[in-house]
This record gives sequence, C-alpha cells and structure tokens, in this order.
Amino acid sequence: MEPTVNQFQVNPEDSKEKEAAQISNIVVFETIGTLLVIYGALATQNNFGLSLVYFISLTLFGRLSGGYFNPICTLIGFIDGAINNKKTMYFIGSQILASLIAGMFFMPLFANSTNLPYYESLPTHQVLGTLMSEIAGSVIFFTFIQIQTAENTKITSTQIQSSAFISIIYFVARQYTATMGNSLFNPAAAFGLQLFYGIYYGRWNQMINLLMFVMGPWIGALLAITFYWKIYTPTLIIKSTN
Repeated sequence: MEPTVNQFQVNPEDSKEKEAAQISNIVVFETIGTLLVIYGALATQNNFGLSLVYFISLTLFGRLSGGYFNPICTLIGFIDGAINNKKTMYFIGSQILASLIAGMFFMPLFANSTNLPYYESLPTHQVLGTLMSEIAGSVIFFTFIQIQTAENTKITSTQIQSSAFISIIYFVARQYTATMGNSLFNPAAAFGLQLFYGIYYGRWNQMINLLMFVMGPWIGALLAITFYWKIYTPTLIIKSTN
C-alpha cells in the first residue's frame, strides 16, 4: 500500500488549454498568496497574526493554485506525485519571485520595526542553537505537511479543515522553537528578505542568518520526509495488515 494523492493529480488527458490555465493560476495566485504570507509576517510581527494570515491565504488560494507558498512544500507535493516536473518549476519560480518582490517593496515599509522576520542580532556562539531550533520547528511543520499531502494519510477531508489544521501546526511549530516570531520555515522568503536587508540597510553581516534560515528548513524537511517514508508509512502498512 502506497500513499496516494488525488488533489492536483496529473491527468494524461488534460488538454494543452487546461494545462496553460493551470499554469497561469499557479503563477498568479501562488505569487499573490506567497506575498500575502510574507506581508503578514512583516505586518503582524506575532505568531497568531501570521498563522491567521496563513489560514486566509490557504483558504483563498488553495484551490486556485495549490497553496504551497514554499519551495519545500512544493518539493513534498512533487515527491508525492501531486504535481509534475513542469508545474513544480512554476511553483518554485513564483515563490522565489514573490520573495524578491516582498524584499524589494515591503522592506521599506517596515524599516523602523524592531522585530522583523529573519532579523537576528546574535553572537556567533548562538548561531548553532538557533539553527537547531529552526531544524526542530521545520521537522514538526513539514512532517504534518507530508502527512496531509498524501490521500491515504491526510487527517482532514475538506479545504477549510485542511487550511485550519495546517495553520494550527504552523502556529505550534513556530511557537515552540527558539526562533519564534523570526522564521517562516521558508528558504525563499529568507533569501529575498535577507538580500534586501543588505541592499537597503547595509546589513551584510546578517547574511550569516542564511545559514540558519535557509539551511535549517531544508535539513528539517529532509528529516521529516525521511521519517514519513521510512518510519511513519511502513508502520501504518504493518498495522493495516494485522
């Protein structure tokens, strides 16, 4: 028994027109949704506010584009067979574009904020601890993303339920890590905002944060994916056959 995915499943009989429309939806709504999530992080600057914005984004754009908003979530969808190679590239391209737009146009609006996402004034000896916390939060979040993506293991049955469930997990994962308030578990957002921190404010010494906020989610995601396929799924199979 293998986990199966039915949402956004590739259909060999899709016409070129339908595929073009799907790609247009991905480019437009994935970009807008990712921008909304990043803006929510900058504007609310608290965990509950961002989780609420994330829920709204998933609810509004989930059916229109897929509602991934994150290259790692997109990779999980690709691994599960929910999206094909071509659409995966459009998803990731849209998410990176949104992150660069956010860094370029949103950063000046919050120049005087003292609690910006991905901004840390940490001595070097604390970098490793922050990286470990980032990995821990990412493991929690992406494990449930993986479980929720596969049809045979997903916990909810409707779009609203799924949006609420993922938003709650997002809140919990951010609340109980040392990076709470500063991380989105999104390497594209981290890159875009950090790049324009440097360009606008000369904070090039903050580039050390890329080590934490780009590598951390990828390492956490790798651990989450490994846990799902090597431990979680085989355990379900064994229990279902007993």
